Amino acid sequence: MLSILLIDDNPNDRLMIDRELRKTFPDLEIKSVIDIQTLEQILTAGGFDIVITDYQLHWSDGLTILHKVQSRYPNCPVIMCTDSGSEQVAVEAMKAGLSDYVFKGRHFKRLAGAVGESLKKKQLRENYAKTSAQLAISEERLRLAIEASKMGTWDWNLLNGEVVWSEGHELLLGLEKGSFAGTYEAFFACIHPDDQASIAQAVAFALENKIEYQYEFRVIWPDGSLHWIAGRGKFFDDETGKSVRSIGVVWDITDRKLSEARVQESEENLRFALEAANTIAFTWDVASGEVRRSSNAETQMGLGPDSTCGTFEQKKNAVHPEDRERFLADLDAALKGTGVYESEYRKLRPDGSVIWLHDKGRMVFDASGTPLRLFGVAIDITDRKQLEYDRERALARQQSYLRRLQKLTSASVAINSTLSVGEILQLAADSARQILEVHQVAVNLNPSANWEAGISKFSMSEKYAAWQDCCQQPDATRIYQEVCQQQQAMRMTQSELEAHPADGPWCCQAAGKHRPMRGPLAVPLTARDGSNLGLIQLSDKYEGEFAEDDETILMQLAQAVSGAIDNARLYEESQQANRMKDEFLATLSHELRSPLNAILGWAQLLRHRSFSPAATERALSTIERNAKLQTQLIDDLLDISRIIRGKLTLNPCAVNIISLVEAAVNTVRLAADAKSIDLRFAIVGLGWETADLNEPGEVSGNPEYQLNPRFWVSGDPGRLQQVIWNLLTNAIKFTPRGGRVEIRLSRVDSEVELAVTDTGIGVAPNFLPYVFESFRQADATITRNYSGLGLGLAIVRQLVELHGGTVWAQSPGLDMGSTFTFRLPSMQVNSMVGEEAQVLAGAGNLLGVKVLLVDDEVDSREFMRFVLADSGAAVRAASSAAEAFEVAQQFGPDVLVSDIGMPEEDGYSLLRRLRSKNTESGKFWAIALTAYARDEDRDRAFAAGFDQHLSKPVQPDVLVETIVKLREQELTT
Repeated sequence: MLSILLIDDNPNDRLMIDRELRKTFPDLEIKSVIDIQTLEQILTAGGFDIVITDYQLHWSDGLTILHKVQSRYPNCPVIMCTDSGSEQVAVEAMKAGLSDYVFKGRHFKRLAGAVGESLKKKQLRENYAKTSAQLAISEERLRLAIEASKMGTWDWNLLNGEVVWSEGHELLLGLEKGSFAGTYEAFFACIHPDDQASIAQAVAFALENKIEYQYEFRVIWPDGSLHWIAGRGKFFDDETGKSVRSIGVVWDITDRKLSEARVQESEENLRFALEAANTIAFTWDVASGEVRRSSNAETQMGLGPDSTCGTFEQKKNAVHPEDRERFLADLDAALKGTGVYESEYRKLRPDGSVIWLHDKGRMVFDASGTPLRLFGVAIDITDRKQLEYDRERALARQQSYLRRLQKLTSASVAINSTLSVGEILQLAADSARQILEVHQVAVNLNPSANWEAGISKFSMSEKYAAWQDCCQQPDATRIYQEVCQQQQAMRMTQSELEAHPADGPWCCQAAGKHRPMRGPLAVPLTARDGSNLGLIQLSDKYEGEFAEDDETILMQLAQAVSGAIDNARLYEESQQANRMKDEFLATLSHELRSPLNAILGWAQLLRHRSFSPAATERALSTIERNAKLQTQLIDDLLDISRIIRGKLTLNPCAVNIISLVEAAVNTVRLAADAKSIDLRFAIVGLGWETADLNEPGEVSGNPEYQLNPRFWVSGDPGRLQQVIWNLLTNAIKFTPRGGRVEIRLSRVDSEVELAVTDTGIGVAPNFLPYVFESFRQADATITRNYSGLGLGLAIVRQLVELHGGTVWAQSPGLDMGSTFTFRLPSMQVNSMVGEEAQVLAGAGNLLGVKVLLVDDEVDSREFMRFVLADSGAAVRAASSAAEAFEVAQQFGPDVLVSDIGMPEEDGYSLLRRLRSKNTESGKFWAIALTAYARDEDRDRAFAAGFDQHLSKPVQPDVLVETIVKLREQELTT
């Protein structure tokens, strides 16, 4: 509502004014004043917008009213509406501040316009005043802000090049107040040289494109310090569009630049720390769902080129499906709880690989508790998780390995608690399947790779129920051959097995007949001597493929099984040895007592009764034959003893095998004739064969055969004749009456071969491998048909091997005869050889030889006295060492033949006493003739000073020949 103060004392004029104004201002309030009192009241009360006054009043005038109103309301417009004024009054009033001057009468219509115009001017004045006040405030604020922010201003007149700087501008560039030259060039000179080109380019670009320009540059203050300045300006154009002026501000940004440098350094350090810790930083705006990550998310963790900025939905979908529920639960707990967030989960990379992340962060809430943003870091813990996984697996493997070891220990105890090889193999199969958790196990024992004679045991789960009754022996497949021959474990995955060629080492030659294999593992069974016993083979593990620890466990089980098999065999061999010992002792007792029965029987009869010469001769022949038999038994025992202890020595020389065969044949000819055995001797390669050897001169007397170099060997003639004699004796012994014995001598490459074939009882196949072992007899029962100790063939093998040869036996079976063959390396003979060494020397001539004979046994002493005296020697006999010592002082013997074991003083002591005498009687040959026939006894005799050692009983011609050789040696030296 418009409120007008109307001052006029003419009622008509007031009415007319009121009516005229209401035409234009319907919503109008007019306050009328007709006297001074009312005027004062209304002026005091106020509340009016404009004043209309008459010039000529009864109580005042218009100018006075104008001054009175202005004194109180200087901005209130005043219009003078009168008919009594003049131009002079109007001018004076206008100068005094009158808003308008309107004449009454016909000019009333202009009054409303004057009111409206005055009100507009009032509004303009009020707005201007308000704007001016605001501008003053803004300018003051700007000034304060510029001063507070250390800013400066410039005003650049592009037409004349003048530049006006504020005081602050000069201070910012390190200049003293009022020292700036006021030109663009002076400003440019203040810029750091390295920044001048870029600033000039920025200003030129802004001027050309008529845009605001911003720039940052460095300045060097007079004190040498470096400062950073930022500027911002704008170009102003004239009416033609030409830029004529530029105004702008500058401010110091040195602290900001230093902060930025520090921030950049801090960010570098943070980036390095994040990369070093394999960590990325991230933020999640809960409202928008935006997720931002540090730049190393792509380079360090391989999360893809778009990984630095994404959405929460993408982040959620990238979590491994198995971990997504837990991840969301951890996040929800942070949103609804204290804001602390922590979660471990697997993340799917764009390339399909998986990494483990450990998120740690804190949620930021607003004042109302609404979650705003999550700040956190994600640590790559893939290596740690892999390590934990490997550690857990290693711990599980270790625990499994320990459990297996416990089972293995129990299995080893059980396996070693039985002496049955079959039970050992079955326990091994069952234990291997239980310990290593497999579906099928096969344990095969194949000594000497004899698969047909081997033993196989199996253990299978229900998966192979159809094969439970399968007891087929292995068919010498490549897997068995490779493991057993190479003595190494073999392990193969199922894929390797399937990819293997059909003829590979793991493929079965008859796969359709054997259980199918899946990822097999096989280890050898090895005896203590390193030989192969067989193998343990596993197939089809419950879970996964066989690993190295499976192989290790199986190798340990195989060692336990191998040891148990060896122990069982050793036990069986010990039992067999005990049986053999008992059988041997029984046989020895029988073989020794039987000849003694005949010897003692005939001796007692000859002593107490008189017989005819024929009967006496038969009795003596029987005694001699049984005595020789006992001698042979004892010699065999001594030979075996020497062989076992490695004390058997040879005296090698050039030997013609033909002569040795002839001598042996002559020895056994009578026995063969007694059984009507057809004895034949064939020499292969010379075109000559004997059908009957009754005339040995046919061979030995023939120079063509006697001197032929094809059958000469280097050996001990006595021992080689012993080999041939043993083979011939056995052949005749085990050949029934009317049978046939054939001797074939031949040359095979560089060896001489002698084969003795008979048509006798033969050798059983199961006994053939043991025929050359000591004390082994095919029939060791007391009802056996053939006598002997079972030493002959053992001595044959040892003697042949000592000569560098080989010996073997062949027989089709029982009652089908047999062939015993040996080979010896032949001897190269370049010329006619001399006389072959004699096997047995004939009796020599002891005429003129004085022999001192010492023996406490009367029969032995008298027998040897007779033999020596019969050979022409002068013999003095003594029954003790003391007696012999006395006789020697008087007799002065050439040869001493002394027993060793005698009462009071033995033969060793006697010889030492005789040798110690520094007389002629001390120079003699000494022969030890004793029943102590071991090699140790022989060595001790030589050490005591004896020149020869002969064991009782001794052949008469051997004793005489020994003395002859000693005398010949004396004569030659």
